[in-house]
Amino acid sequence: MSAIFVAGTDTNVGKTHICGLLLDFLRKKGLAAGYQKWVATGPESPPADLAACLKMARLPLAPELLPSQVVYHFALPASPHLAAERAGEVIKPELIRARYQEMLARYELLIVEGVGGLMVPLNRELLLVDLLRELKIPTLLVAKSGLGTINHTLLSLAALRHRDIPVLGVVFSEAALAEDELLVEDNMRTIAEMGKVRVFGRLRRCPDPAQARADFVPVGLAMVETLGL
Repeated sequence: MSAIFVAGTDTNVGKTHICGLLLDFLRKKGLAAGYQKWVATGPESPPADLAACLKMARLPLAPELLPSQVVYHFALPASPHLAAERAGEVIKPELIRARYQEMLARYELLIVEGVGGLMVPLNRELLLVDLLRELKIPTLLVAKSGLGTINHTLLSLAALRHRDIPVLGVVFSEAALAEDELLVEDNMRTIAEMGKVRVFGRLRRCPDPAQARADFVPVGLAMVETLGL
């Protein structure tokens, strides 16, 4: 396995946070792991997701890698197709494919972060999940742990499996400082059983990077076991 796609059940579910923790964990284990995001939106420069991921992984920004790490970057914080249109551009899947292959050649394992949920349009003719189907990248699904996650997570799993995209498992990311424990535990059990998927664990909201990295260790170990690394 040379790449992992980190998808979210929605926007702002913690994909970037998980990518940074996973990147840090894999590199500490001696793996030459890298990060890529096909489309980033928002006015920050460098893109906020890239900066946050590298900070969590304790890696410097390398300006020469930026065009390959983030293939497209648009200022409007919106769906990729609309953000591109407002910038007078159209997202071209052939460029994403080329930059993806470039990054695969650089690393033992490439972590590719999604944008929004799986069904977002990259352009008016192509959904993110359909490019993912073409590239057949094994996918880790990041889900919120609280209310509403069962529907979003099971729908996302169905979208992946309908397209024969390999599913690695699910990791839950805490959206609030205090979630209802009964609800969260049942959400995790229900998704594991009804979704027939491995649940790697739950990451509570933690503002301290060192503590977040420590909390990720059992999740990372479970992922490494599944990946056979």
